[in-house]
Amino acid sequence: MKNIKLDKKQKKVIKNISKNLLVIAGAGSGKTLTIIYKIKKLIKDQINPDKILCLTFTKSAANSLRQKLLKENININVYTFHSLGYQIIKKSKNVNLTKENTLDKIILNHLAKYPNLNDLIGATFIELGNGNVKKLQNEILKKTPHITYLKNLINTFINLFKSNNYNLSSFNTFFKINKKQNYIKKRIRHNKFLNLAKNIYQDYEDYLSFTKKIDYHDMINEATKIVETEGIYPYKYIIIDEYQDTSLNKCELIKTIQNKTDANLIAVGDDWQSIYRFTGSNLDIFTKFKQYFPKTKIIKLNKTYRNSKQLTNVAKKFILKNPYQITKKVTSSKKEKKPIHIYYYEKNIKEIWDKVISELNGETFVLGRNNKDIKKIPYLNKKMKYMTVHKSKGLESENIIIINLENKTTGFPSKIKDSEYLTYVIPKDDNYPFAEERRLFYVALTRTKSKVILIVKKNLPSIFVTELIKDSNQYIKINN
Repeated sequence: MKNIKLDKKQKKVIKNISKNLLVIAGAGSGKTLTIIYKIKKLIKDQINPDKILCLTFTKSAANSLRQKLLKENININVYTFHSLGYQIIKKSKNVNLTKENTLDKIILNHLAKYPNLNDLIGATFIELGNGNVKKLQNEILKKTPHITYLKNLINTFINLFKSNNYNLSSFNTFFKINKKQNYIKKRIRHNKFLNLAKNIYQDYEDYLSFTKKIDYHDMINEATKIVETEGIYPYKYIIIDEYQDTSLNKCELIKTIQNKTDANLIAVGDDWQSIYRFTGSNLDIFTKFKQYFPKTKIIKLNKTYRNSKQLTNVAKKFILKNPYQITKKVTSSKKEKKPIHIYYYEKNIKEIWDKVISELNGETFVLGRNNKDIKKIPYLNKKMKYMTVHKSKGLESENIIIINLENKTTGFPSKIKDSEYLTYVIPKDDNYPFAEERRLFYVALTRTKSKVILIVKKNLPSIFVTELIKDSNQYIKINN
């Protein structure tokens, strides 16, 4: 990394010595570079590399950061939260990780006990059994759509339950909330679902205890308990990347480690790119950082080295429609007069695909809202790669094509609502319409180093596309 010039804000982060530091790093603002130089500075200041705890959220991100540090002759372990938790537990207990499908199997086994699921939860989406146990069990064995829906719903409920560090007594609170907030018919339905979830949760926890196994959430929750009672290696610094994706139980683990070690905390992330609420990510932990970690200094990295000034103007205006997002200036020295190109089609993407491809130079990501969106693409050439917007997070490409921009339930924004039963366990979203979908679209827009191409159905345009045309028309080229 010779001859790299850091900007003023990056230098400010590297020199900062606050007990708790939140670095709000916009898309393409060089946050990884800043983290590496911060670690170099700490080592230069005689901090032993072993005393720096470096954390991120995925294996690929951890491996990438570790390799970049090795190129700088810095040999530091970069953990995911789960790998750190597992290491802490292994030093204290003899346990192994359960298989990913364990919970699904326990759910299906439990459902097979009931002669009539309709009676069990009183939900109209289930029309099974009718008192015939064999018929119901056959439906379960065949994993029919209704059974799969119910299984996935219970699985999501229990995973969110554990990511928020709830325990069995939390169900008592849920029952009270239900009694207080819901009318009689809804209350009866919710009580039945909560009882079902509670019984399956107990089955699951009993199985884990009996087999001496843990799941991904236990890696965090059990590790927190062990650190609380037994302590941990005396770290001096905790550095966390992608902090906007933090769940409540991960935050508790960090607070517990800091309480035991008195380490300084540096959290790096961007609330504009928080897109994992469905896995338990809680944006409050980022936007209200000072409530969780007092004596905090906040520094904003506000220069993007990826996007043009014009694209930055469009994306910033778009994301800040939501008043719950943290305001920050974003600057760029790159220029692209009209960074967004819109191509309309009547019935099928095939109508315009060849024309779109012929006008592109360089690497291109084709981004969809859902995995199934790949079926809409006529073909990909050697320089093109398809992925969902979620998978594109943290990556960049010369050009970006966004598909499935239709105003429908499974379009972008997705209009699929959270199940009413998840309100007890899912982090509360902003009251702003399509708040997380808006952040997801922001992520899609800001992957580009050059142009963004929006593929739009002419008579059914996404509300996001309509909004961009209304608010930022001067930066958009429309190809008819």
